[in-house]
Amino acid sequence: DDTKDADFDPITLPQSTHTLLFTEPVCSKSFQFSVAIATLSILCLLLALTNNGITLDGIGQVPANVGMSVKIAQFASIFIALLMEEEIPTGLYLLRRIPKTYFKSKFPELCYSKFVAAAILRIFMGYLFLVNVLFLLMMSDNVIDIFFDFIALQFLQQLDDISFNLARMGVFSKSLRVATTSKYFRTEFRRQTKVKRSKRIGFFLKAIYFINLMILLAAQIYVTVKQGNGDYQCKSITVIIKDEVWEESVVKMPGEESKAMVLVYPYFNGSYNQDGTSHDGRPVYVEQKKFDGTPFDTTFPDPVNISVKIPARIQYCKSIRAWVFMHEYIRKSTHHEDSECPWLLRSEETDVYDIEEVQGPWQVWAGVIGKTDVDITCNECNDNADCNLNGECKKDGKCECFKDVEGVQFIGQHCEVRLKDDCHTIYGEEFNDTWSVVPVGWGKGLFQEYDRPVYVYQGGNPLIDDDNDAALLIYSGDRWFGLYQPGWQFLFGETFEPLFKASVMNYHAFWDRAYNSGTVIVSDPTTGDTPVGVDFYLIGERGNQFGPYGALYPLQLNNQTGRGYFRCNDTNPYLYGDPFQNMNITGPGRRMLHTEGMFDNLFG
Repeated sequence: DDTKDADFDPITLPQSTHTLLFTEPVCSKSFQFSVAIATLSILCLLLALTNNGITLDGIGQVPANVGMSVKIAQFASIFIALLMEEEIPTGLYLLRRIPKTYFKSKFPELCYSKFVAAAILRIFMGYLFLVNVLFLLMMSDNVIDIFFDFIALQFLQQLDDISFNLARMGVFSKSLRVATTSKYFRTEFRRQTKVKRSKRIGFFLKAIYFINLMILLAAQIYVTVKQGNGDYQCKSITVIIKDEVWEESVVKMPGEESKAMVLVYPYFNGSYNQDGTSHDGRPVYVEQKKFDGTPFDTTFPDPVNISVKIPARIQYCKSIRAWVFMHEYIRKSTHHEDSECPWLLRSEETDVYDIEEVQGPWQVWAGVIGKTDVDITCNECNDNADCNLNGECKKDGKCECFKDVEGVQFIGQHCEVRLKDDCHTIYGEEFNDTWSVVPVGWGKGLFQEYDRPVYVYQGGNPLIDDDNDAALLIYSGDRWFGLYQPGWQFLFGETFEPLFKASVMNYHAFWDRAYNSGTVIVSDPTTGDTPVGVDFYLIGERGNQFGPYGALYPLQLNNQTGRGYFRCNDTNPYLYGDPFQNMNITGPGRRMLHTEGMFDNLFG
């Protein structure tokens, strides 16, 4: 029996500075040296633990995911760590093998409680080492780093043994050499217990090893499963694509022939959430409503006039080693298709698991391959600063915008959009016509799209029938569009509220064709909170001779750049004197918007 044979072998006290803690007087240099070494070891292990991160709730602490080779190295390292760690079994073995009576019979001059304290210190340092190992494995994403860090941790744990050997060689002082070569390290302890008790000691040590192994494996399995589920990646992101346009995108709806549509990529800006699935080991992000950031509805009160919106997706394609933006109904060509990964936007080649770590410009398909910038931010917050100090970061990682700030209302995932009270109604420069935000009794309580308020025409323009016509200023990714629909005022009535609600809550600038025959004005690209201070253009002739938005004629006074067309107060500069009185402007440059109304292109 191996346990029985081993138990007959005599043991001696470990040659370690930990032993000096109970063999040397408290006031001696040897004791103080041992305390210093133990303190240094514990301090370094604590610093290493702090550096690795002592909490699992921070995205960016635990890697989003790791490759298979790293996962194998992580689990293999758990077994290696238990083989390398000797402080815990040594401390427990000494306590079980050397009872107080036997200890006092050998060393009556020594204090047994100090012996117990030294053994407990060993056990504490052993578990501190294992905790470091656990966090090291959780935070690692590279095989070589795992093994290098293991070597460093092992050195810290064996600092007491190394210091003891140096002291024994006389490197430090004569008194330390004497202390490390004293009789205490030559005294043998033989078996003083019965065979049954010896077997219990062996079983106890094996049980400790097994328990430690199970704890480490369970913790690593827990992290690995959460990594696979995408729990250490942002659950919801905001995607901002720059002002890229593909004028002849190929759209193939089920059961229909392919058709060309103008694809303005910012139409797909907004929130994308994980849908619980993965592709090539990375989570899939699915486009959400522009109204409130929730999934698009799958049923409607009028399915004939309101179609179900199929969201775009962002996922990783291993075949091209890139994150891609794609839509199942939009293709590059009617004849040739990269069906394995039909991307419309793709990142630079990368193996990262976290989409927020993607760097560099993206390639964009606009008939040919071009380059653009794609800004991706996490919608989750860690503190109130992530809510722009305009809201409170809740425990679920979402910003709750303040509602009690006088004179302003906050909108957006991070409460980044400020809607001031005096901008709830804005005024056009030409007719002093009014446009107002509209509260609704559902959703977030405000008629909004793309995290911007929608302005509904109220009156003042002589070219619009206030009682029958409808006009809206609606933000669609990076521009404001002015939509005019003659005779559509009835949609705002109670009878059509279900239809209006479904349309508003599931609005999508691409699928609802924000740029169509009813779109009469368009702004410059902007990230502003409201249409105020943004230059607008009248959409004139359309066709392949012109740009994607047609011929654009500035609405600003005298074609001025940067003047903006709308304002938040009702002071009309046209009402007080000639706006050109002090300007040296003549000829075509003196074109007045009074004679070219913003809706004139709709009338004969």
